[in-house]
Amino acid sequence: MKKISLALISLAFISIYGCGPNRLYYYGSYSNTLYNYRKDTNHETLARHMEELENIIAESKEQGKRVPPGLYGELGYLYMKSSNIEKAINFFNLEKKIYPESTVLMDRLIKQSNKGS
Repeated sequence: MKKISLALISLAFISIYGCGPNRLYYYGSYSNTLYNYRKDTNHETLARHMEELENIIAESKEQGKRVPPGLYGELGYLYMKSSNIEKAINFFNLEKKIYPESTVLMDRLIKQSNKGS
């Protein structure tokens, strides 16, 4: 009888605390839009992926979560490829500010962006 009680208590504990992890980052549909963009690279899939990145940033702020590492940098890179240098540099600087370990790469991308303008 003790084993059954212990099993029920364990099950109750798992169901209460194991329902879902409290994640540090919000990723939205990042995987889906990236997959679609890589699978069929065109203006439409690029626009959808960039829109999803913007949504992830907005939703992360709304939920009080950090923007995932590299997301600002990726969005900046996509803006750089789209010749929107001002926005690209802005996102590169945001990436550097939140994730200082990315400074070397972001500085290189900023330098590359400035050469292209």
